[in-house]
Amino acid sequence: MKILVELSELSYKERMGLARKISDTNGLKELSQDENWFVREAVAKSANATPEILLKLSEDKYLEIREAVAKNANATPEILSKLSEDENWYVREAVAKNANATTEILLKLSEDESLEVRYAVAGNANATQEILSKLSEDEDWPVRLAVAKNAKATQKILLKLSEDKYWEIREAVAKNANATPEILMKLSEDEEYWAIREAVARNANATPEILMRLSEDEESYVRKAVAENVNATPEILLKLSEDKDWSVRQEVAKNANATPEVLMKLSEDEEWYVRYAVVENANATPEILLKLSEDEKWDVRYAVAKKC
Repeated sequence: MKILVELSELSYKERMGLARKISDTNGLKELSQDENWFVREAVAKSANATPEILLKLSEDKYLEIREAVAKNANATPEILSKLSEDENWYVREAVAKNANATTEILLKLSEDESLEVRYAVAGNANATQEILSKLSEDEDWPVRLAVAKNAKATQKILLKLSEDKYWEIREAVAKNANATPEILMKLSEDEEYWAIREAVARNANATPEILMRLSEDEESYVRKAVAENVNATPEILLKLSEDKDWSVRQEVAKNANATPEVLMKLSEDEEWYVRYAVVENANATPEILLKLSEDEKWDVRYAVAKKC
């Protein structure tokens, strides 16, 4: 989009709107020098701003503009490296979150005095094992939490964090796709907060042994998570088909590993939501469907009709 009018003829709000939508480099360059900082900020946020424009704006006196530059996907490692030394932590935090931040930049920022900056580094997909290992020992627990959530966290790092005194961190470890059965087994015995055990029960790496243990958990949310897990065996599902909580039985009825035997049993469940779930299961036999076609609840009968 070309600028067809003199910028001096436009109000600052109109110039802001222009900066947000034009792709013309010359127009953006001119607007990046606007006397109104709101206009320059709009340029710094533009997806069409070139590295040349962003480099100039990285020296702006307003931190909001420098922060916008640090957040821009077009900011080069050179620009980010410069801004990683900015006096304001908002700017450095934005650098730490940028996908273009290099290992060198992130390593430097992993020692930043600001908790928010180190937290951002720990969450960056470009953070190396060296950086994550270092931050897993950070004195501020939110930083360690970010490490536990990082998809690149190694088994060694997760094992160490599985012993952290903060339950939020142990829960994050239990949710991590890199958590091994060894780590999950350990966390399945965590008694401080049931959310940790629930996270274990939902993890795709949880073994049948772990799930069998958690199928006896006193918290229904944990047992429900077990019933949802793709690794739940027919034996586990049969056991949970007798659970006192109907929501657990409902998840059993939904599980692809539920056998016709289990589904037949649940087709007689007192809760119609459970019987409805039985109809939806691909393992429901014609015999089961025929039985449920005469169910007292019209929703169940309708589900059978749609399936047949």
